[in-house]
Amino acid sequence: CYDLSVTNMISPTEEELMSAGYTPKDDVIEQMHEPWNVPDGVVPEHLRKTHAMYETFMGRVKHGTNTPFATKIYKVVREIEEQIDELQDGRKGEFLSPLNQIKLAAWEEYAFQMSRKSSKGSPRQNLYDLLEIWYVALRMVVQSWEEEEQLVLQWLLINSGFHNEGWFSYNLTISLESVERLLSSDAHTIKSQKISSLRMILTD
Repeated sequence: CYDLSVTNMISPTEEELMSAGYTPKDDVIEQMHEPWNVPDGVVPEHLRKTHAMYETFMGRVKHGTNTPFATKIYKVVREIEEQIDELQDGRKGEFLSPLNQIKLAAWEEYAFQMSRKSSKGSPRQNLYDLLEIWYVALRMVVQSWEEEEQLVLQWLLINSGFHNEGWFSYNLTISLESVERLLSSDAHTIKSQKISSLRMILTD
């Protein structure tokens, strides 16, 4: 783990845990049998500078070097923004993408504020609500150096990020479906450690 400067993780055996006084719930010790799978093509560790997180991601977007997953998430965000732009009925300037802002949390805050300004239940408000969810997903991708995939998918799942109103554009619908297909068969099972990780990642 680059961020924690950890190169090895030592795990005690069940016997060592029990002899040290650990008492597991229901006499069962939960074990992780498979290592954390890091996707191919994530931001190399030597390039991970926290202060340059935004610039690193946007640079990868510009040069087309994002992971396939990050590319799909970014594409959905842009498709939602484009559909919002089309609903402005020529009132250019009402919606201005916040993706040029370095403060990542400002993205979803902007969508939230724009939703509050929209007519309740209107197509525009529905799109802003959806965009807020996807801005958070994109922020998670950026903050994890494009490593987090299952956690992002679970965030989208539990927040109805794949909801399609039926009147969405063809491109938006296709983009949403391309990400939804990545859901694994057990994606509906939200593990407690994943929820903890989600809270940590979403903390500024």
